[in-house]
Amino acid sequence: MPIQENEEVRQPQETEASAHQSETLLPIFNAAYDDHMDRLDNLQEHKAEVQDKISKSENKIAVLEEKAAKLEATNAMLGELIDHGKLPKIAQKIIDANADKIKAIQERQIPKLESSIQKNTDKIAKLDDRIAVVKLKAEKLRNFSNVIRSFLTPDLQKRRELFRESMDGLRSSSKNLLDIDRNTAQSKLAKLSEQYEKSDSMTEKYKLGQKIETVKSAISSIEAKIHKLETAPKFQEADDHTVDKTIAQTESEIEQTDFLAGGEISDMEKPMETVTLDSAEYLRNAEISMEDDLNMIDGIINNGKKEERPDVPLFLEEIDVSTCDDATLQSFRESAKANMECAKEISQALSQNYDYERYTLNSEQAFHDVREKFSDDRIAFVLANVLQGTSDGRISKEVKDFAKDTMQNIPELYTKRKLFLSSHAGLINLFAKTVMQAQPEKQVEKQAEKPIPEKKEPQRNRSGIRKINPGYYRQIPPEDRVITNEPAKVGAIIMTDLEKQKIPLSAVETEKGVTITVSKENEGAFRAAEDKAKDTHVRLVNPEVFKQIPQAERAIQPMSEKEAQETMQKLEKDGIPFSARLDGEKSAVTVRKSEAPAYFSRKKMKKLAQEVKAEGTKPKEPKNKGQEL
Repeated sequence: MPIQENEEVRQPQETEASAHQSETLLPIFNAAYDDHMDRLDNLQEHKAEVQDKISKSENKIAVLEEKAAKLEATNAMLGELIDHGKLPKIAQKIIDANADKIKAIQERQIPKLESSIQKNTDKIAKLDDRIAVVKLKAEKLRNFSNVIRSFLTPDLQKRRELFRESMDGLRSSSKNLLDIDRNTAQSKLAKLSEQYEKSDSMTEKYKLGQKIETVKSAISSIEAKIHKLETAPKFQEADDHTVDKTIAQTESEIEQTDFLAGGEISDMEKPMETVTLDSAEYLRNAEISMEDDLNMIDGIINNGKKEERPDVPLFLEEIDVSTCDDATLQSFRESAKANMECAKEISQALSQNYDYERYTLNSEQAFHDVREKFSDDRIAFVLANVLQGTSDGRISKEVKDFAKDTMQNIPELYTKRKLFLSSHAGLINLFAKTVMQAQPEKQVEKQAEKPIPEKKEPQRNRSGIRKINPGYYRQIPPEDRVITNEPAKVGAIIMTDLEKQKIPLSAVETEKGVTITVSKENEGAFRAAEDKAKDTHVRLVNPEVFKQIPQAERAIQPMSEKEAQETMQKLEKDGIPFSARLDGEKSAVTVRKSEAPAYFSRKKMKKLAQEVKAEGTKPKEPKNKGQEL
């Protein structure tokens, strides 16, 4: 969920964050991805050539078998004529010559072709293995590039979504590549073991034994990596704070890694694998640090909720510690201890939810984290106790007033016990504002003063983000918010429609899209506006074909709208059923997987564009041929 109320908080003596160093890696990874895709096209073309050779050999065998059958029939007829005296015995030479031809076909020519087919079949099996590896490596590079792109995405929610999807994809492709490496190593181990059993030489057995141990060690290392990837928590199930923390750690590691230390693009595999395994470890460590029950390390962050004990009172009436009974004194001690633990929890939540690179605090998430363990009243009291009587200019007047009001009518025994927070005053100020918004009386006042949110002109911050009516976002309770991410054009249409209906909304606009928030009571009107906007902006071609193709058989190729138009022309010309979604650079064409290689490979796409262009440009006939020189 994007946090719209985040504000920038600069720590003293710090400068503006520099540009992401990892951005310089994108061209390198894009070049490596293109190289793998070209290699994949070459391998698929080579496979097609080998399959063509097999088909030709099979056709030749069929022709030779037919020829041998005809020769055998001819010999049978000639033999019968000779036996009945209708042909001279010299015709036996023809039978012998045909027999030699039949023998040559059956014992030399056909076996030679069958051997060629077998070799080509083995070659296709090896090509399939190479194609699978290249596909996985290309997928790995694409996901790794998207991980880097997530660092450059200003919108918090989109950054998290892209990072989650890319890291899970990177983990999947890395695991599949490791599975292939393990199978290869196990095959090698089997061959070495067989050689070891057959050998009678002690010297040879010693050398083979060393090789076997090396391979076993490699298999153990691979299996340990696979286990780490399989058992690590899934990014899609991790909470936003954990993902933000993992993003920062992963970006730092990438920027400190020399991916071209080996001198070649192909040498980037090992550093990429290291980053992937480390990111899984970051997430696992985050779960261990946040999990209430260490027996529940299962990939789902924070299984349980550790709540404040209901029998621990917030305050006690004025008591005399020297004369009160043991039970009362114990209650007072537990209450005081809970206040100190709450103060410690607030400091920890502010530290965990502060982005030290972008100088922003996710105050709503911090409040949510503290709420997991302590009541709103205790959190408000602890803050008020910390801020009472402060003259710090970084604390706003409204927060000081809040602290003063909260400390009224509280027993003197509690006001004298001063609490402390180790956090920066600016962060405490932001957190206090979030706590104030959660107070029931504050919410009632705010709704009475401003029942309908005032429309404000969007303001652009340093990151190029525009916030529209952020005050309304704060007014909606978290459980009543309906939040949707839309493309920029679709979002603009939706917002215009909602404004015409006078339906309040809040939004965050970036160059790539817009995040719109409305209340649940207006969700129906929002969905209607959304459907209308998508019908206006996005054009679907042959949607019924998309439904007819089973999901497992669909081949969906993203492309630009121009490329989609060219592909559609060719598919229509060839009579191939297809479906398309025309939406600018986010267009896509769908066909059955069996038809995809002919239209969706990179070289085929280039050739397709040239053919469409050539068909559209026809030579003009001369007006008067008689006048030509």
